[in-house]
Amino acid sequence: MIFSVLVTLHIITAAAWFGLGLRLAGRARAVLDQGGGGGVALANDGAATVRQMNIFAVLTLLFSLGAFVAGGHFAAYGPLYHTSVTLIVLFAADQLFVIRPGWNTLRAFVTGEGGGSLGADAADAARKKVAIGTGVGHLLWVVMLVLMLWNRYLGVYFA
Repeated sequence: MIFSVLVTLHIITAAAWFGLGLRLAGRARAVLDQGGGGGVALANDGAATVRQMNIFAVLTLLFSLGAFVAGGHFAAYGPLYHTSVTLIVLFAADQLFVIRPGWNTLRAFVTGEGGGSLGADAADAARKKVAIGTGVGHLLWVVMLVLMLWNRYLGVYFA
């Protein structure tokens, strides 16, 4: 029962992260294009989205590790699952150390925080960091999904 609950929560939090991240790169571009009050409003709204994505990425990792422990540790799972666990750690690191700082820099640029020391080049680099980080996160997400489901659903067709 605990295993099933953890897996369900893991799936819900991973799906929430995926959905929130779909428009983030476009939102980052819009923040710079809009400028002024509109850019600040979009930057603040995006900061709330990034904060939620932080929470969902960490919860995805925690629920995954909880299901791993509740499901029998290394003895119960094959190497594809172990690779997925490693990728989930990289996924959370991407969110916390690439996407979040990139968005914070972008927001600081449009709101004027940081004493105005950020230039347009730094803001554009931050926008690219958010876009690349989100793209990498989505790629990791899809690879993890395939790896975690391979033995159960796809391995039968390729055995």
